[in-house]
Amino acid sequence: MAVAWQASVAAIVGIVVGVPVGIALGRWLWDLFARNIYAVPLPTVPVLEVGLVALGALVLANLVAAVPGQMAARTPTALVLRAE
Repeated sequence: MAVAWQASVAAIVGIVVGVPVGIALGRWLWDLFARNIYAVPLPTVPVLEVGLVALGALVLANLVAAVPGQMAARTPTALVLRAE
């Protein structure tokens, strides 16, 4: 469970930082490109698709963390805490 929480927190932090930065950078680059080809720069942000990608990132992070989490759950505590 701890591994799932860590994966979720890392994904949420990435989403909270990455989505606004990605939107701002994408708008700036599109404006730059559109002006160079003399097109009308009207960028749009598809909210549903951005939300689905963010949800997919969260699910993928937890799926990737499931295998190490299961391995950690099967490790006996005494073995980990044993003094050498």
